[in-house]
Amino acid sequence: MNQDVRIGYACLNPDISQGFKTCRFDNLTNDKWIELIEWNLATLEEMITYTVDHGIGLLRLSSDLIPFATKPKEGVDLDWKEYFESTFNRIKDKVQSTQLRISMHPGQYTVLNSMDMNVVQRAIDDLEYHSELLELLGGNQMNKIIIHIGGVYGDKEAAMARFIDQANQLSKRVRGHLVIENDERLYSIHDVLSISEQTGLPVIFDNLHHEVRRPDDPTPMAEYIKVAGQTFKKEDGRQKIHYSQQAPVKKAGAHSQTIAIQPFIAFLKQLPDMYPLDIMLEVKDKNRSAEKIQVYLDQDVVAAEKLWAKRKYSVLAKSTGIYQKIRDVLKDKQHVNFLLFIQQLEEAEVAPENVGAEVNAAQHIWGYFNKQATSKETATYQKNIARYQANEITSRQLRQFFKRLLKKYPNDYLEKSLYFNE
Repeated sequence: MNQDVRIGYACLNPDISQGFKTCRFDNLTNDKWIELIEWNLATLEEMITYTVDHGIGLLRLSSDLIPFATKPKEGVDLDWKEYFESTFNRIKDKVQSTQLRISMHPGQYTVLNSMDMNVVQRAIDDLEYHSELLELLGGNQMNKIIIHIGGVYGDKEAAMARFIDQANQLSKRVRGHLVIENDERLYSIHDVLSISEQTGLPVIFDNLHHEVRRPDDPTPMAEYIKVAGQTFKKEDGRQKIHYSQQAPVKKAGAHSQTIAIQPFIAFLKQLPDMYPLDIMLEVKDKNRSAEKIQVYLDQDVVAAEKLWAKRKYSVLAKSTGIYQKIRDVLKDKQHVNFLLFIQQLEEAEVAPENVGAEVNAAQHIWGYFNKQATSKETATYQKNIARYQANEITSRQLRQFFKRLLKKYPNDYLEKSLYFNE
């Protein structure tokens, strides 16, 4: 692949050691706030390090990084920006030195075109918070805050006019970060481009929203993406779009568990002259799709082997045949078929549970522990294998036993394996 494409993922990473925390508003105190923010910023640092180490260029940050930041409570008056200044500066250095492009996407309650001015004011306050947080973390105007247009309220033209009016009154800082996106119900890409003309805000094109909510005209999707790209000024950075795939048997617009490689390639082939391009994947498995897509785009053998090390025992637990096929694909380092490699990984992901394959993988995992395990642990291992084969415990329970052993007997190689984290 020679296209200049960067891939990203949104908000969460199932493969790092911890996730974000919040609490009930009634339980919030200054001490609790410090605890939550400290935890969340540590989680963010770990996520940024992971993202950069895996060659991923985009990361959407959680809006809940600072819980209740725009919801004051009597007696809770911590100046969190000053209190965590050194932490913010450290993260900022990481973001800026690696050129990681960060973004944020406030939720459904950030509505600028509401008929209730209290709702509008809360939306403005929320956008100011997001802008300030982006800048604390190292984001300049190339790092964006994505919002939808909002509701229709029985009169779409009036609703659009209210959005335009409010958007044009926002602070310079917020407007520098703000971008608008088409949605799957109310505002098509045609609508959003029209609003962009009257606000100067860049437009993010979302392919799945577009599939569900198409404009009433025959304009090809690629043409809409091209026009959306023209709304990005130099200081806004590279054009950015959202990409997702429809989850089977779910409502229209629901994101799939993973990004399948073939439809993604077909999508790129519709955009032959629209590079460089930043693509935020909206998908349930988050970084895992981003990693495999990035490996395909970069055609990087080292990255492919890193991905294989992470997934090999999960694949082995599904199919010995697929496991061997992937080993064969990666054997000749000068002629790796990256598409076939990703396709085989995807085949394993959807393969049904196979008792023989699961036991085979368990035996390989046990090989890392058998020399140091106690006689009691050895007996438990043998018992668990027998119980799993007899359908008395699940594969998850079998793997949990190994996960406990891994905590007792740390192994850097195994700790990166998805076998323990599916």
